[in-house]
Amino acid sequence: MKFHGRRRQIASVLFAGVLVAGLAACGSDDDGGGGGGSSTAADQSALGTANKATGTPVTFGFISEGAGQTINTTDEIMGAQAAAAYANDYLGGLGGHPIEVKVCETLGVPATATDCANQMVAAKVSAVLGGSIGVLDSVISVLAPAKIPLIMQTAPTQAGLTTPGVFSLFNSLSLFGGPAEWAKEEGLKKVDQVVIAVPAAQGAAKVGEMLFRNAGLEVNTTAVPPGTADMSPQIASAAEADPDLYHIAGSTDFCTSAIKAIKTVSPQAKVVIIERCISPQSSSAIPGGYDGVKVSASADLNPDLESVKLFTAVLDKYGDGTKVSSMSNYGYSPMLGAINALNAAKIADVTPAGVMAAIKSAPPTELPNSNGIMFQCNGKQIAFSPNTCSADGILATADKDGNLSGFQRIPADPALYKLPGS
Repeated sequence: MKFHGRRRQIASVLFAGVLVAGLAACGSDDDGGGGGGSSTAADQSALGTANKATGTPVTFGFISEGAGQTINTTDEIMGAQAAAAYANDYLGGLGGHPIEVKVCETLGVPATATDCANQMVAAKVSAVLGGSIGVLDSVISVLAPAKIPLIMQTAPTQAGLTTPGVFSLFNSLSLFGGPAEWAKEEGLKKVDQVVIAVPAAQGAAKVGEMLFRNAGLEVNTTAVPPGTADMSPQIASAAEADPDLYHIAGSTDFCTSAIKAIKTVSPQAKVVIIERCISPQSSSAIPGGYDGVKVSASADLNPDLESVKLFTAVLDKYGDGTKVSSMSNYGYSPMLGAINALNAAKIADVTPAGVMAAIKSAPPTELPNSNGIMFQCNGKQIAFSPNTCSADGILATADKDGNLSGFQRIPADPALYKLPGS
């Protein structure tokens, strides 16, 4: 109990507010961080041999922000629905049962998210899945007491990290941990984090400080007031410490201003951003565009990978025009990943209790479109987050327009995620 209390205390300090969910998934309504396979022709042979589900249907819920005022996650929803349709036709569904997907859109509103969760309870869904929900805690507050498993691509709030019955297939902390491990491997010594001066972003930066220090780097954080168009004074002040690396996390506009200032003030320094920083419409505002910038990504969308060939074929057949992107993967990956893990666990009981038991007992399973990242929801992957099912990160390199290539899987050193003082 003492360990759990300490874990919750530190989680409360580090993850108060929205944390990475708001930064990584809800940065804009543009599909930034694209690249990969969006223009690659689909090879339908990648789908494999048909194996149609014929049993009684089972319902999975899928909760997403949907088409709100500041973000449009429609492609995420389409990715999830396409993955379920593919599983029904080629994987025998869920233990032989065809999967029906009940979708609810939160529009980024907490009360609407609560209503979505209540709809899932009323519909008697076997599980709820999602990409990265900005109002995640409102969903958890309903599903956890109902003992309905919530399986997410990322679930990085305090409640998401610690509430029993929540599972995050991808390690959202790798958006900081991946660059930290990479910087260590590159022999870099100093990093400056550039973040928006608001509590949620500064709370996220504390995660980065811990991870970069665990990787052996000196770290400073530069907090810039929202709406600052010219960050040259702030970056000039940060440059006095001579950082080898700048790590930027924020909205597209914020990241654009930060990159412009860094290229002017510290042109030799390396830059890492989160994938939601990227917008094709913003590249022309940056001298040289995004060329050479490292991007901490949630998926490896290299079109040569067999998993991405499958992704492309699935979207071509079932996606109603949806393209391969980080956004569509945020729905596709947790849906297909969960189905694969549950089938690997030889699930027979498709009630919420059965799904909960099966996802916990499932063997290591490859996360779709990750180039080999394995997830296992046994509570042993991350020291202070039993709900995080994998540890490795993904890093890519952007061209001037923001297209990504050169994807690297960054294996996580367990020491990277050790709690301070542990």
